[in-house]
Amino acid sequence: MRIPLLIAASLLATACNSPGSDENMAASGVGEAENDADNALSEEAPTSLAFVQAAAMSNLYEIAAANIALDKAEAGSVRDFAQMMVTDHSKALETLEDAVGSSGQTLALPINLDADHQSKVDILQSLQGASFDREYLSQQMTAHREALTLLKSYGGDGEIAELRQFAQGAIPTVQKHHDWLEKNTPQPGTAMAGGQATPTP
Repeated sequence: MRIPLLIAASLLATACNSPGSDENMAASGVGEAENDADNALSEEAPTSLAFVQAAAMSNLYEIAAANIALDKAEAGSVRDFAQMMVTDHSKALETLEDAVGSSGQTLALPINLDADHQSKVDILQSLQGASFDREYLSQQMTAHREALTLLKSYGGDGEIAELRQFAQGAIPTVQKHHDWLEKNTPQPGTAMAGGQATPTP
């Protein structure tokens, strides 16, 4: 949960929101943003602005990382997984945008990677072959664990019905990705098992 929610926290430093008030989503300052960040990192559901920004950033990162993997991955199974990431997370991003629109709220979604996610992408760009595959899968395992935590948190107690429904609907797909990664991510010091594993269709 920490990375996508910390991203939301950093974005909230310049975003506009007032915790607990839908009418004031467009009016706030850094103090309120920090309160959102604290809320997002607690056991409670994040605010709606924190949620949509974290979820959108997660999807943007997944798509960017997967596009690199399609070009650089050594194992066929990793390329297959990356293609699934592009397809599923592109759809998730569109669905999130639709949910925000349907909610009637003014909640700005990021359109570019922030510094933290860009640094992860830069690491991937610097690697080749089996080293790339290991790093990509390791990043994906962390990202999907955090995405599941975010989605389950908002899907259970989120304040806006349309966004709760989005979160609940996204959980099975992200869980599928997570389960594939648990089976196919090599442990530190081990190599890919010949690229024999294939992602769940």
